Amino acid sequence: MNKTVAFLLALAALVAISLPAWSQATWEGPTGVFLNPLALTIGDGKQEVSAHFLDLEPIGSLTTFGYVYGLNKDIEVGYTRASLSAGAPSTFSTDILHAKWIALPFKDQWPQVAVGAIARSTHGGDSTDDFYLVATKVFQTSTPIIASVDVRNTNAAWSGLLGRTDERDWLLGGFLGFQVSPKLIVGAEYYGQDESRPWRDIAVRYNVGNGTNIDAGIARFNDTWDNQVAVAISHQW
Repeated sequence: MNKTVAFLLALAALVAISLPAWSQATWEGPTGVFLNPLALTIGDGKQEVSAHFLDLEPIGSLTTFGYVYGLNKDIEVGYTRASLSAGAPSTFSTDILHAKWIALPFKDQWPQVAVGAIARSTHGGDSTDDFYLVATKVFQTSTPIIASVDVRNTNAAWSGLLGRTDERDWLLGGFLGFQVSPKLIVGAEYYGQDESRPWRDIAVRYNVGNGTNIDAGIARFNDTWDNQVAVAISHQW
């Protein structure tokens, strides 16, 4: 049994997201899934800490630690420290600042829409930034469906992990998830990248309770590497 199959079977064994669990941070910090932000914020006066680990073999691994604060119900801000290990002793650290604002709240059959910005400063390297627009809709069927699409304008190569590009590009991303129980969401993501294959993943999010969420998934970053394991944990209060 290969690593991917064994990991997916382990995830299936978790079987049990309520609204609070939708508020976990992406690996860069904004409220969202693993890769894509959602048109949601953490909430007025709420705080969250999170940690992510992405296996990037054969080049190494990516670890992030983040903090998010809700200035009010429509605005969140945060900071994330990302460390890319590309084989000892090479470790590249990036400081990430981000902010998001709900421009159009949920109303009738319309999705909620948010705008946001991400600014990255890599130690000893390039600074990059993203500006994005994201729309998220929840379909209240017997198994609620969460659909989201985003577009971002960026000068980052591989989300800043490989420096910056010569020109800014418009890239698409999206998420489709199913709330299979009050505590569990399963879904898939698409995250466009400049001049390379888009990042993709399948993932689950489990609401442990008491403000704690756990994410786990299998990611595909290009067509030459094996599937990569990604895990995350967050706690909000």
